Amino acid sequence: MSGNERAETGNGPTLVIQTAPLVLRLPAAGEFLGGITRQTVARLIAEGELEPVWIGGTRMVCRRSCEEYVERQRKKARAARGTDAALVAA
Repeated sequence: MSGNERAETGNGPTLVIQTAPLVLRLPAAGEFLGGITRQTVARLIAEGELEPVWIGGTRMVCRRSCEEYVERQRKKARAARGTDAALVAA
């Protein structure tokens, strides 16, 4: 079972299993990244920031690639804050 499928549990309540997809279409990747546009996602792919995968002729992005991109951005921001703090202290 994958995705948001229902598992029947007899006569009792239905169990809904929620799992995040491993790959995202470009608009969904944009939503996952905080609401950026499909065009921005395509630009990030072209710049090598996000890794595309092709599934059935559809260009998609791995969720993990999005997570790694965000982590790289966080590290850049922390480094910039550290540099800024050093300049202010000087």
